[in-house]
Amino acid sequence: MNLVELVIGARPRWLIDAPPQNVRWRQARSKPTMPVRAWRAEGDTHVETGGGALVAHGGEDYIVQYEDGARAVVRDDIFERTYTSLGGGVFEKRTDIVLDYFVLDRDAVVETLEGEQHAKRGDWVMKGVAGELWPVPRAKAREKYERL
Repeated sequence: MNLVELVIGARPRWLIDAPPQNVRWRQARSKPTMPVRAWRAEGDTHVETGGGALVAHGGEDYIVQYEDGARAVVRDDIFERTYTSLGGGVFEKRTDIVLDYFVLDRDAVVETLEGEQHAKRGDWVMKGVAGELWPVPRAKAREKYERL
């Protein structure tokens, strides 16, 4: 807590746990990227990400590790719809799937399937193939997704 929050009180946080009604939806698809390593979580575990800790449920979720070492948790049905196996635990993100997203106009906390993730103004909030939401930092979104 900082001095301003102590004197005035903490600002209420914007929790996004469902697609908001008053945002401008846009569309994008994944750009071709380097293959990733992925494996099914063997037991319940926590995975640290840049936006917070996520829970991977054993036997139900995949843990995805990107080239830069960053990790994500993806529910198995979503993973199987959005990645293609190259063999040996290596996968490629599909580029033919169109996703909806909106841009945050203020900081927020996004309730993902795997836990809360903190996002900043200007970040994208993606809506996936099963209606799930997740935030993507603005710079990473421009790197990973092609706007349509």
